Amino acid sequence: MEIVSAREFRANQTSILSKALKGESVLLSSRLGMFKITPVTEEDTLTTRICKGIREAKMIQEGKLPRRTVQDMLNDL
Repeated sequence: MEIVSAREFRANQTSILSKALKGESVLLSSRLGMFKITPVTEEDTLTTRICKGIREAKMIQEGKLPRRTVQDMLNDL
């Protein structure tokens, strides 16, 4: 496990992100706390899209967005 400072991360982003991409554990230490750097997986992407859809559905229900057909929504995918 490698711990890097925010300053070191800014100076060596590509190298540090490459390590995380290869599966190495990388922790970023900053004044705000410790953060684990991990690549986004296909599962993360799917979860993000589902959450976005749920938020949009709530906004449609609240009248903040216009109603759309299921076909319109599928076309957006």
